[in-house]
Amino acid sequence: MAVFEIGLVSLLLLYTFYKWATLKYSTFKDRGIPYEKPWPLVGNTAAVLLNKEGFSKNILKFYNRNKNHDIVGYFNFRSPVFIVQNPEYIKKMTVGDFDYFVNHTPFFAADDDPLVNGMLTVMKDKRWRDMRKTLSPVFTASKMRAMFSLMNECFTESLDRLRAETKGGKSYDVELKGWFTRLSNDIIASTAFGLKVNSYVNPNNEFYAIGQAISQFRGVQMIKFFISNTMPVIQKLLKFKVFDKDKTDYFKQVVIGTMKHRQEQKINRPDMIQLLIEAKEESDQNWSDDDIVAQCFIFFFAAFENNANFTSAICHDLMENPDIQSRLYEEVLGVFEELNGKPLTYEAVMKMKYMDMVTSETLRKWSIAAMTDRLCSKDYDLKDEEGNLVFRFNAGDYIWFPLIGLHNDERYFEDPDEFNPERFSDMNKENIKSFTYLPFGVGPRMCIGNRYALMQAKAMMYYMLLDFKIERTSKTVENIMDDIRGFQVNPIGGFWVRLVPRK
Repeated sequence: MAVFEIGLVSLLLLYTFYKWATLKYSTFKDRGIPYEKPWPLVGNTAAVLLNKEGFSKNILKFYNRNKNHDIVGYFNFRSPVFIVQNPEYIKKMTVGDFDYFVNHTPFFAADDDPLVNGMLTVMKDKRWRDMRKTLSPVFTASKMRAMFSLMNECFTESLDRLRAETKGGKSYDVELKGWFTRLSNDIIASTAFGLKVNSYVNPNNEFYAIGQAISQFRGVQMIKFFISNTMPVIQKLLKFKVFDKDKTDYFKQVVIGTMKHRQEQKINRPDMIQLLIEAKEESDQNWSDDDIVAQCFIFFFAAFENNANFTSAICHDLMENPDIQSRLYEEVLGVFEELNGKPLTYEAVMKMKYMDMVTSETLRKWSIAAMTDRLCSKDYDLKDEEGNLVFRFNAGDYIWFPLIGLHNDERYFEDPDEFNPERFSDMNKENIKSFTYLPFGVGPRMCIGNRYALMQAKAMMYYMLLDFKIERTSKTVENIMDDIRGFQVNPIGGFWVRLVPRK
């Protein structure tokens, strides 16, 4: 009898768990939206969680199967997400009717860490508007120009190490993701946190080690992220945070300590901390130290991996397309000769037209962010150009815009698998359909740091091509997209290339 009762209770618990795990799975059927059958608890993300494919490929495949639907349902774990795929509707929702979609979807459902909730990307409504207004002057061209000298120091240290490895004309096989992650780390340490770090001389420095631990969603941190997004009640009961407290405390101590030291010693340095101090003083908002630390943290969180992925992807595409690499080298060489021995400048970087075409095409092809998201803040009727009702969104609905799908849709970009910078020539880029190319997001909530990311990637490519040809090695991954796992453009086999010195 006891065995029977135990079995009955077990079945009851299993049934209860199943009902809870699939509680929202009738959403799209009830609301007349096409969707694909989800797995219990993990929704349509099973292949990503089982490490069979990357999130980018998962979203791209889903888009290609459903591209003829203007709106399609996707289950992100247990949460129903409305994927809006029509560029005209994306424009209406993110620009014309932005007030209905001001906020991003919750980042970590049950995390009350002020460092997480204080990040610009997580802030909501008026608080977000006020912080965006405060931060906007920090990312102007003039401020990027002032910060460029700090970046140049980091480029020099990275290139010096590569030159040492290729001394005497020998080639050098290097895994670029790891190499550029160290560069990204040093640049962020210098430009955002006011620290002098050389991750090539000291590869195990604390700033780099903590950055790696925070930015890579694998192992225990992936489990925490999964629980936070699917079972926030359990996260509250267990009282854990997605980011370990000792690591977030490290960033707080660095930023607050640096701010205090500079104010006491009247030190002025053209980096992010200095700009944030000035922005805080000039703002009519009473921002706390935690608010300022949070902006440095999101700057780190957004740039650490993404900038390294971006630059690695550019190199990979140039390796695969030697004719394009040669043309870009000619432009780089021309700029070098114009500088006549002077250091590279922000203005010189920004004037390279073919460099801009190449980086734009890389962002299209790889879509460093596979999608961008919004939260519907109040009931909203989406209407077509004739005023007919398309769909009624409810307050609280999650919405995604599939950037990687749009960027690789042959209806908008002919032969999307081909790497073709000419799409972004002065003559051709005007023909790109509006709201189909959105590498840094869309509308008022697009990435505020896009100038910074482009400046870093273009400058590093200038230095790389000036000194080296980029060629294939025996370790080079044949198909990057098939080799990516997790949520980053980061192939398992790495971004291996051979650098051949030009002199």
